[in-house]
Amino acid sequence: MSVSLPRASRIAVLGTSLVQQNHIGDATSLATSARGWMSWAEVLSHGRLCCPVHHDPGVPPGWEPSNRPGVSRFFSGLNFGVSGQKAIEIERRLPRLLQSDFDLIIVDAGTNDMLVETRQTIADTRARIVSVLLDAGKTVILLPILARGIGKWPAGGAERAKAHWINRQSIEFAADHANCHVFDWNSAWVDPEGEFGEPYPGYSDDGTHFAVTGAFAVGKLLANYLQTIVPRAPARILARDDRFDKVNNPAGNLASDFSALTVTEMREQSHRLGGQLVHPGTGSWVEAICDVEVPAHSDVLGISLRLKDAAAEGQEAVALAPFRGEDGTFFPFPATQWSGALRTPSLKLRAGEAPPELFLDVILRPGSRPIEIDVTRIELRPLSSPVRP
Repeated sequence: MSVSLPRASRIAVLGTSLVQQNHIGDATSLATSARGWMSWAEVLSHGRLCCPVHHDPGVPPGWEPSNRPGVSRFFSGLNFGVSGQKAIEIERRLPRLLQSDFDLIIVDAGTNDMLVETRQTIADTRARIVSVLLDAGKTVILLPILARGIGKWPAGGAERAKAHWINRQSIEFAADHANCHVFDWNSAWVDPEGEFGEPYPGYSDDGTHFAVTGAFAVGKLLANYLQTIVPRAPARILARDDRFDKVNNPAGNLASDFSALTVTEMREQSHRLGGQLVHPGTGSWVEAICDVEVPAHSDVLGISLRLKDAAAEGQEAVALAPFRGEDGTFFPFPATQWSGALRTPSLKLRAGEAPPELFLDVILRPGSRPIEIDVTRIELRPLSSPVRP
């Protein structure tokens, strides 16, 4: 088997809710999520990495979240995560996902099996999944079983012991197979001062899944890890005359202003970006991206790039949508300084003449000090349809 250099712009992810939750969709919108580790890897790689998805209300058999018949994830693309699935159910979906175009895939499997399957059964199924992908010529990044809090898996219990053993088997499997690697997300997730290998405080919303700060930590580590596996992309440079022209430059920038300095002084504020935006035509697919410089601030609850189709039946596409708990409370963003690129999922423009709208949405805790965010390299461009036949 030859070892190839995979495309950074088409990273696939496969697994359970830990994967699906990188994106959230409904009938009118699609977003990358601030609780998504892949979402943060895309941001913190400054847009070099991308797991493309697009809105799709379809319900393929075997892809229903939590095995609820008729329920849609509301997206297609390279996020192959389905919540609630055991490893055998993930294995059954391989023929369909292998019809998609990607070179590198990150695999999570087995976390939902721990209470009902033996360690050997879980390890064997994980190995079969990876083997099928390797045989198809893919580069595979295998994820260990993600550590849970003792409220989910009791201290000293069988689940924690099985997870440790399975994770050792994964290391040995990767060492014996070309194009297979292990990314240990637990190294950014687990508190080394804890007695039982639990997530850092605040990293999880329920002891199993990611909160925003946990996703940030794992995404930052993943962006750095993939630097040695995928090509390094040059910085985006915007020319003033690289503007949309239906005849000569139909892929040109639809925005007229490429930068903005935003100051948020209230709890929630939407800052319009891009100046005078151009409408490229009904049925066009568009995508927005910008770079942000975010200072250290302890009261940030949301920083999102939102692309809105102003048509009567238009939808929205959001980069880094904030994460709310079941009670509606926002989970905080990292308090440290960070910079990166916010890229929305692609959006198909519905019938209408009003140009799309682009916003930087910022949410702060009530009573917090203002925050100043520098936004640069603003792009809104038409692109080819992401829908594959």
